[in-house]
Amino acid sequence: MTHLRGSLGYTYSRVVALALVLLLPVAVGCGAAATATPAAKPTNAPAPVAAPKATAVPAPAVVPQAPVVNPGKVTLMVGGFGTERFDGVYGSPGKEYHKAFHGFLVAWDAKDGRMVLSPGIATKWEISSDGLTWTFTIRKGVKFHDGTEVTAADVLWNFQHTMGPEAKGYSKSSPSIAYASIMERIEQTGPDRVSLTFKIPSPEFPSYSSENEGGVTVGVVLPKRATVNGEAEVAAYDRNPIGAGILKLVKQVPLEVKQFERFDDHYYQPKNGLPTDKRPNFRFLDLRLVPEEATRVAALRAGEADIARASLATRKQIEAGGGRVVFGQEAVAIEVQQYGCWLPQFPCHDKRVRQALNYAVDKELMRDKLYGGPEVMQIKGWGSSVTPSTIGYKPGLDPYPYDPAKARQLLADAGYAGGKGFGKLVINTYEDSVVPFLPDSAQLAADLWRRELGLDVEVKLVDKVKITQTRTLAIEDLHGQMVWVANNTRLGAMGQTRHYYFAPYKDGPQTKLHNDPEVFALVGKALAEFDPAESERATNTAYMRLREEAYDVSIGYINAPWGVGPRIVKWEPYPLAEYASALHTIVLK
Repeated sequence: MTHLRGSLGYTYSRVVALALVLLLPVAVGCGAAATATPAAKPTNAPAPVAAPKATAVPAPAVVPQAPVVNPGKVTLMVGGFGTERFDGVYGSPGKEYHKAFHGFLVAWDAKDGRMVLSPGIATKWEISSDGLTWTFTIRKGVKFHDGTEVTAADVLWNFQHTMGPEAKGYSKSSPSIAYASIMERIEQTGPDRVSLTFKIPSPEFPSYSSENEGGVTVGVVLPKRATVNGEAEVAAYDRNPIGAGILKLVKQVPLEVKQFERFDDHYYQPKNGLPTDKRPNFRFLDLRLVPEEATRVAALRAGEADIARASLATRKQIEAGGGRVVFGQEAVAIEVQQYGCWLPQFPCHDKRVRQALNYAVDKELMRDKLYGGPEVMQIKGWGSSVTPSTIGYKPGLDPYPYDPAKARQLLADAGYAGGKGFGKLVINTYEDSVVPFLPDSAQLAADLWRRELGLDVEVKLVDKVKITQTRTLAIEDLHGQMVWVANNTRLGAMGQTRHYYFAPYKDGPQTKLHNDPEVFALVGKALAEFDPAESERATNTAYMRLREEAYDVSIGYINAPWGVGPRIVKWEPYPLAEYASALHTIVLK
């Protein structure tokens, strides 16, 4: 095997050899930050039309009896707590506690073998005839953990907090920044109705305001505060956070443990006309921070933990202790994008170059030697967030096959035979606390591009926060370069697609990957479709064209493994979730 050295000091052969002992990366969720335009006074919005059919969930014919709740405790161990904040506007918190602690405007649920959006704190959502205004009707009787009722005023405050005019100065969430950039107004339009009017059609917004969305800001409902960013109020909320999710906080010790109790009054249950009882069938949950995997596995074997973030490298140890490995399917995708390709001075301006980069990556080698095989990594899906469970996916929307001969021919046809005249290709990646070996996968691709195409490639370690800010606010600094990061998968990915492939924002992030009028029009058509069936067809058409254009280097997705102890009789995590999801499916001995 050829030995080719990159700037990180790895060799191609060393990466492959090390891959056999690397721990499986656990998915990282994409962050989000938001700017906002001022909320205007109420106006006469166009008459709304019916929401997409996917939002409608019929009441069950027979309301099942309430389950018997095990009085015991589940101990869940993870490697990181994120910011430990319960308000995601101020930085990315750990999703294990954020998703269970908070209530969401839009829920999601399994139906006929597929995940679908479902009413949550909002009973329905409707789009205006011009496609610009979304109106949410707020469910009556939803309770926060302190017993107070969730109101439309709370929902209004949350939208203003995450996407209002002042958010630009304090938000650290890129989705909220992006939505604020296209927000026209936010207003309460009735006792139980809140409306948002965007500058451009945003059919994906209900998905982005759901509990599925990887971000932790848009769609979360916190109790309203007197101001959108009062320092004293923020500090008070940090000391005593209140949510509306399935679990309420009992006690927390920073950098150690967060203790929760089942919230019996959680709204998502059959008595409210919803198809599933999402309340856990156990009374308590301890979420413990244990950075070292070996310690987490030892705790599983000793019966001190019930669920723990793990990897295939420790599978035999887990099974020897009476446990097993459970996978969160389609949990994370590797996002690989090259910027400035719409500018003629960069080689990637030529589609043949972009396609050559895709064909020259041996995804099967990466899957089998770095990630441990198809049980963990699947070579399916497109781009950074589309997998088989994503709306708009169909067979064929998958990564390019490994074909180095075709890659070399395409590169030669573009005028860069053997890499001559190409210049240096810089890949920006980072060491990540959740995805610790992300640079190794970038280095593997870099070595292949050197070997197969003769390119001069540098893998550059950068600061994660800085590169995220640069991609959002100063993307021109990365023109001619590539990023290799991790991103959560999504049920509805058109919001992210618009971020990169639709017309650039006038007052917000300049994140476009191209400047092709035909592509703008194709994505715009998909964004303008609100009928579910037509929207799915138009979305797939757009995705297939974008796959051909190859602005992304598609790699595939990773199934996130969890170590599960013998006290857990059953657990069925949701797909498209790298965190510990679907806690209501846990059956405890």
